[in-house]
Amino acid sequence: MAASENVWALEAGEVRKPGIAHVVALALFTGIGIVVGTFGSLAIPIGFVSAFWPGQAIQAVGSVWYGMWGGIAAFVFPLLSNAMSGSAPLPISMMYIPANFVQGMASGWVFRQYKLDPRLNSWQDWAGFTLVGILAANAFGAFWGTWVLRLNGLITPEAHLVAWAGWFMGNSVASWVLGALMLKFISPLVLRTKAFCKGYWA
Repeated sequence: MAASENVWALEAGEVRKPGIAHVVALALFTGIGIVVGTFGSLAIPIGFVSAFWPGQAIQAVGSVWYGMWGGIAAFVFPLLSNAMSGSAPLPISMMYIPANFVQGMASGWVFRQYKLDPRLNSWQDWAGFTLVGILAANAFGAFWGTWVLRLNGLITPEAHLVAWAGWFMGNSVASWVLGALMLKFISPLVLRTKAFCKGYWA
């Protein structure tokens, strides 16, 4: 597969449908996310926020490779990892779902929308991943998450901005560093598999 090739384009006569490979990818990413998210939450906790949450890297790349399957994993695994680490009660984790889904789908959307290459071969690929998949996604996630905490009386109004900044920075650094490494070095392998989604479901 050439570096300049549009990896999202269907070949002549190509028909792609959801299959068992996508279910396996969903289960695999959910499992990895649970492990990484759980231990990441335990590593550097600041109240209800982790200063460095590597689970966000799983969210950042999942939908690039696996479309909506990655988006589903992005909100399923935090429910379980938060419960296992004790970092958030289940009702709070449920309220995080919209933010986790957006964080999980942002990269997948921008890569498909602008035909960016998951192997990060050009500055446009890096810009799309950084600006949308990392900064915009995590700014929204931190905004949503801190309002959930505030509305439930878990942070004070005075602590809101500090909590947002910690949430945004903790997720952004982890997802950019680890996510970029995953995309750069694992994408060439994923693109050759049946589970890779050119569309959102297949």
